[in-house]
Amino acid sequence: MSKVTIAKGVAWLVAAIAAVTSYGHQVHLLSLADLDPLFGIIPGEWITPVTVDSLAIIALMIRMSAEVTDRTRKLALIPLVIAGGMSIAANVAMARNIVQVIVGIWTVGAYILAEIFVGMMERRTAAPAAEVKVAPRVTEAEKAARKRAGYAKLDKAAKAAWTKRYRERTNAAAPTSPGYAPVSAPSAVEVASAAR
Repeated sequence: MSKVTIAKGVAWLVAAIAAVTSYGHQVHLLSLADLDPLFGIIPGEWITPVTVDSLAIIALMIRMSAEVTDRTRKLALIPLVIAGGMSIAANVAMARNIVQVIVGIWTVGAYILAEIFVGMMERRTAAPAAEVKVAPRVTEAEKAARKRAGYAKLDKAAKAAWTKRYRERTNAAAPTSPGYAPVSAPSAVEVASAAR
């Protein structure tokens, strides 16, 4: 299991703890606002916090997805911070002492920080390795041809053009292997009749 996978799991755990904590505080806070029930059945204070926590979870999924562009990943930070801010506001509003204020801020802040660090780890891990270009080997035949052509006196562009022409010519002229199938030679009669 990779470090990024472990970090993602921990970030999701921190997000779940923050969501559960803030959901309870949002429900309690909204119950004081005396919201109308949804469809006259479901209490509004139970539904509204779902929109906040769902927004945070969707933003987290986008930020941790490998299928989205870097721009989308950056844009997903906006709803993540908005949802986190609303969760912190509810946590602080329902706090009865300074310890509850600190815990309310910390749970949501830790979740946002964890996600940001996981995103940094992923981008560092996913960075493509630089492709190493290997220069083609110069054969003895090519060295001799260069000497005959006065290659050393040519400028850079002329050297590149000469090398390209030479390699195209020699690669096109290179014989191909007949493979592993049996090869039959013409008989003496066929050779004699072809010579007439």
